[in-house]
Amino acid sequence: MPDPGRGPVLTRLSLLGGILPRSVTSAVRASKRYDGDELPACPLGPRQVGEAILDEFFLAASAVVRSVPDEAVVAAAVQRCQEEADELAGLGVVGCNVAPRPLEPLRSIPRRFGATQFERLDYVSTPELPPSLAAMGLGRPEVASVRTMRHVGAPRPWVVWIHGAGQGRSDDLISLRARHMHEVLGLNVAFPVLPLHGLRRRRREVFPSFDPLVNVAVTLRAVSEVRAVVGWIARQESTSIAVVGLSLGGPIAALVAELEPAVDSVGVVIPMLDLHATLAHHLDRGGEHGRRLAALLRSEPVRRVSSVIDPMILEPFPPTSRRVVLAASNDRLTSIRAAQRLHERWQGTVAWHDGGHIGHLMSSGARSFVDDFLLSDNEIPFPEVP
Repeated sequence: MPDPGRGPVLTRLSLLGGILPRSVTSAVRASKRYDGDELPACPLGPRQVGEAILDEFFLAASAVVRSVPDEAVVAAAVQRCQEEADELAGLGVVGCNVAPRPLEPLRSIPRRFGATQFERLDYVSTPELPPSLAAMGLGRPEVASVRTMRHVGAPRPWVVWIHGAGQGRSDDLISLRARHMHEVLGLNVAFPVLPLHGLRRRRREVFPSFDPLVNVAVTLRAVSEVRAVVGWIARQESTSIAVVGLSLGGPIAALVAELEPAVDSVGVVIPMLDLHATLAHHLDRGGEHGRRLAALLRSEPVRRVSSVIDPMILEPFPPTSRRVVLAASNDRLTSIRAAQRLHERWQGTVAWHDGGHIGHLMSSGARSFVDDFLLSDNEIPFPEVP
């Protein structure tokens, strides 16, 4: 008797074999965009192909190791979206994102990771979720954490940096250049740990997941927590507050900047916008089973409940000169067209790393762009990032 799960498993394994051809094809296509296209062309060379390979390997490896649910499980989750869509859509972005209670630290613990010294501030996260999500137990109190590096003496600008999927560990302080921002740029920095990431991980629970309502609830919690961190900073002596989000943290940063008047600057870096459309796009590669799941995640009930975490609806509080989007012109993990649409909505500054999603971390141009944004109070005069 055939194993009903064998087909999807073999399909996912086959993704590993297609890494090189997909990478070369995507790099060639990105290089052939014409001047009238809304997206910039990406130069074609060994680095660009290499960065595409990095992205494609990450996607293929994630598909192999991650458990994909049965269609019936996702269909049931979409049905729950249908049942709660009227309530959530009726509340909208503002109604679902209730202002958090003031952050009250439980404890502040000195920590060190290699040569990097920081404080881990723990507090209780108690988001006020819409009634339907609260009834599912998704708003229960839990201990949240933020890692901080502060200067003593005169007030300094703060940057709140929101990490991406699969991050939230202490080693983020290395990959996200915490010491550089703190010691070289002279900033106070805060790194909130997103729900279900880092030391907040829980067995058999992931974010993002294949349950749209859970994804919405976790995002609402994350936004509430970052807003609480911003409020805590605003009560300290600070000259300005910038919020920056990387990948999965991008839309969270955008929403915080649209809901918190204390935010002076906002940046999104290779943002993962429209979470469920992104998941659906990658599921399309997973054979017939993946395409059926993708269709469910693109359904109208999912779009309606996801509208309450859509950063394209509200206007950010920072002026246009303090809104930036850094995207990658051959990003294989997130939608570059969505990043372009966010830039058009914000009318701020956009810069393009001429490579892939992961590769931007190794780009000196991307790092310089972010540094200039964090230090400058004026328009950023760097339209492109090499």
